Amino acid sequence: MLAIDHIVITTPDTEKERLSFTSRYGLQGKEGGSHPGWGTHNDLCFFDNRFYIEWLGVNDTQKAGKSENPLIRQMLQEPTGGTIQIALSTDAMDDFLEMYNRQGIDYEGPFPGSREQEDGTLLEWRMLFPAHPSVPLPFLIEWKGDNFPQDSVYINPLADTTVEYGTGLDRKKSAEVFRKMFGFPDDGSESFHLSNGQLFVTEQTFITTYLDHIML
Repeated sequence: MLAIDHIVITTPDTEKERLSFTSRYGLQGKEGGSHPGWGTHNDLCFFDNRFYIEWLGVNDTQKAGKSENPLIRQMLQEPTGGTIQIALSTDAMDDFLEMYNRQGIDYEGPFPGSREQEDGTLLEWRMLFPAHPSVPLPFLIEWKGDNFPQDSVYINPLADTTVEYGTGLDRKKSAEVFRKMFGFPDDGSESFHLSNGQLFVTEQTFITTYLDHIML
């Protein structure tokens, strides 16, 4: 089953935004690292239901501008910042690739990603971006190893994650696309149960995340 892996918040100052958020709600966060191939870096806040927040910023405009990664392209098109995307985690990305190829669904990727962790080890992952001509979609991520901190002090308690994903379009039609792209049950619902929370399709043009009493 898919999980809500993380939300992506773009900002010119990732550390400032992370510290502002964690101090406001009494949470622990940490510096993430840099992505040399994309010209970006991040700060992070982890929760014990296997969800995390990523504040993503640019540290090399030239590299970022040349990146083929759709997330980096989207990031550069959102100068005002805020939540621009969510990732759904899977341990079966190759199955999605096979399904997309079989059904003639467009996609970009998989794109390999990596960053050096504090202990010097390399954290690696793959990102897959299903594409639709009119409906914006989350992307899929598959981790190689555990991406969560070994020190439990950085993992905050959280009962539930709920994401309202605004497509700016009719929610029933958008939900049909989501069911096709991500293999959700074909039950006509506009909400989807994931292993660590709920995903709702809305007609808004933005993404809203609810973490227990916190709204992002």
